[in-house]
Amino acid sequence: MSVVAQKPAPRPPFAFEHAHRLQLLLWLVMACVFVYVALIPASLHAQVVASVALLALLGVCYEFGRRARTMRARRLARLLIILLCTFMSLRYMHWRATDSLPLQFGIVSMLAGLLLFLAETYGFINMLLGFFINSEPYFRRSIPLPDDEDQLPHVDVYIPTYNEDVAILWPTVIAATQMDYPRHKLHVFVCDDGGTAQKCNDANPEKALAARERKAELQALAARFGAGYCTRERNLHAKAGNINSALAQTSGELLLILDCDHIPAADFLQRTVGFFLADPQLFVLQTPHNFVSPDPVERNLDTYKTSPAENELFYDVMQPGLDFWGTSFFCGSAAVLRRKVVDQLGGVSGQTITEDAETTLDALALGYKSAYYNRPMVSGLQPETYSGFIVQRVRWGQGMLQIFLLKNPWRLPGLTFTQRVLYTNFAFYWGFAAARVVMLLAPPAYLLFGINLCDTTAPQLLAYAGPALLASLVSTQFFYGRVRWPFMSQLYEIVQSIYVLLGLIEVMRRPRSPSFKVTPKGEVLDRDFISSLARPFYLLLGLTLLGIVAGIQRLQSEPTHQGAIGFVMFWAVLDVLLLLGALGITLERKQLRAEPRLRHDERVRVHVDGQTYEGVATDASTSGVGLIVELATDQPLPGDAPRAVVEIELPGRSASLHGELVAWRRIGQSQLRLGFKHVCSSMAEERLAIDFAFGSSERLVRNNGRRHGGRSVLTGLLSLCRYALTYGLGHLAMLARQAAVLVLHRVAPGSIPRSPE
Repeated sequence: MSVVAQKPAPRPPFAFEHAHRLQLLLWLVMACVFVYVALIPASLHAQVVASVALLALLGVCYEFGRRARTMRARRLARLLIILLCTFMSLRYMHWRATDSLPLQFGIVSMLAGLLLFLAETYGFINMLLGFFINSEPYFRRSIPLPDDEDQLPHVDVYIPTYNEDVAILWPTVIAATQMDYPRHKLHVFVCDDGGTAQKCNDANPEKALAARERKAELQALAARFGAGYCTRERNLHAKAGNINSALAQTSGELLLILDCDHIPAADFLQRTVGFFLADPQLFVLQTPHNFVSPDPVERNLDTYKTSPAENELFYDVMQPGLDFWGTSFFCGSAAVLRRKVVDQLGGVSGQTITEDAETTLDALALGYKSAYYNRPMVSGLQPETYSGFIVQRVRWGQGMLQIFLLKNPWRLPGLTFTQRVLYTNFAFYWGFAAARVVMLLAPPAYLLFGINLCDTTAPQLLAYAGPALLASLVSTQFFYGRVRWPFMSQLYEIVQSIYVLLGLIEVMRRPRSPSFKVTPKGEVLDRDFISSLARPFYLLLGLTLLGIVAGIQRLQSEPTHQGAIGFVMFWAVLDVLLLLGALGITLERKQLRAEPRLRHDERVRVHVDGQTYEGVATDASTSGVGLIVELATDQPLPGDAPRAVVEIELPGRSASLHGELVAWRRIGQSQLRLGFKHVCSSMAEERLAIDFAFGSSERLVRNNGRRHGGRSVLTGLLSLCRYALTYGLGHLAMLARQAAVLVLHRVAPGSIPRSPE
């Protein structure tokens, strides 16, 4: 007789609710015990002994986590590091709040000391939120599409554009129209906000003519490669309004939004659409914004080829953490959205200037889900100039603060507690601007003006601040070291701080006042020059240097305060290095290449001047390819005639590219490096050139991985010194030369020919 196994009866709902409440209560009790132990008073000797033991244990956990091979071991290491760092930081903050505030040195010192304490409190809370986000990162795997094409949804691809050069859109349109997806279900649209009736009928005849000419070019580009063209009457609500206008003219079930410089890989839809088929409640699937050109920090400090991109900290670490908590969000491009939900929301939200995160918040409040798929599948452009970089970051900071003020997540129904906390964090994060300015002003305030910021002794400071600082460095290296070098975050924060702070103040005064400003892309830098936005950093550097000089004098005249003065002078010296690095960033360097090139590794066969060379493509762009070919024994070199006709045979694709040989040089005895410019004779060859350069997401993954080596804190400090002494002093040298020329012009007009600058 067979026995049929029966499923156990489901537990009643109240049982789950009861268990959940017990779990929350347990966590709350454990947290209270943890905080109580962390705040137990201790003698200075006990504090030192405990800190040494905890730091040793932290080092063991760090090494254990780095070498861990299983998910369970990595999870354990993360939890232990979070607990240890929180414990030491909590002891430091408790000591700062109860034993070290300068409440007896007058009103100025008291206010300045409280301001510094608030900046430190901000850093502590920001650290805790970072730990919370990264406690359990979630890495999704792609969901395969069904074989039956009838089950696949129609996808509308929107490429919003405003005033960008048509040459920037050209590769994006080509790549979008040849993604690997059924052709009858793929619909690409150029959404042109620069060709509106308002723009084409501008009161300025030159602007109106330029708008009409650009509109005609974009219409021709779209028609040539099988894309649609959308525009509207008036430029209302910026990018959100542009997308909403396109919604009224299209009908796809899913929307892929691509910034006009975000060239998609061929497998983008193959790897993303499956998530929507698997989960009907999914509203948005975001993927990384992958950039193939350096931002101003990377370009002006020459770190692009070796260091991870700045945005990888967010897309490679933070977004997977947010995804675990159901709070990953739409970032404006490289994302797929469900059309039905957008329609239910009444379109893309436009109340703030960060319409992407705002729209996600509205969808989450309706009970829909967001998700993040961590695979780079677009090739985008960073802002070329420091000023363009600042325009972008100020808009992000203002928009996130607008969301908090105008759509307070604590008052919006339908959100979970975690979503409310993390959407608060999105605005809270930008407080780094105020905290960073306070931290930069603190050393000169004490050294130069004698304002007491902390009522303590050197041994106490080392016993409490030292362990917290070291723990912070260890945790930063553990969580972020693979994608962010030591001291690079400080550099990025400093160069943004002044202008982001001004932008945030504007929003606090008038929450609806900021307007959407398009990030400049495709700017050409034909010379070195100093950014006009560098001026605040001269003042900060001058104050810090004067503070160091005053500190040297005070070391001799105030022997009883030598410990405190020495500590603050060390702080000031580090600030000088960071400020010199910031000046190096604001020295805009000439752009040698007109367009970015991706690292490549595909085998090729080159036919030039009747000779055939076997080799490999080392880099590729929209306009050409770099090659290294093998030179056989007694094989002749390419001719000296410029612009020789070249055929690059691609054996793996059974196709060829054609063009001109623009440069070559010998590498050793057996290799040649060739520079090749595309000359496409057909649309098919144009498509092949774009696919060759940008079509493989696997290549993007490999290229990013090559920059994920990480650096030690010491190596990071040495790199910071190099940036300061090479690029920062270079900035000051150029400034001195310009000042000398200006003086000579005033003293002896006409003695030096005036340049166009």
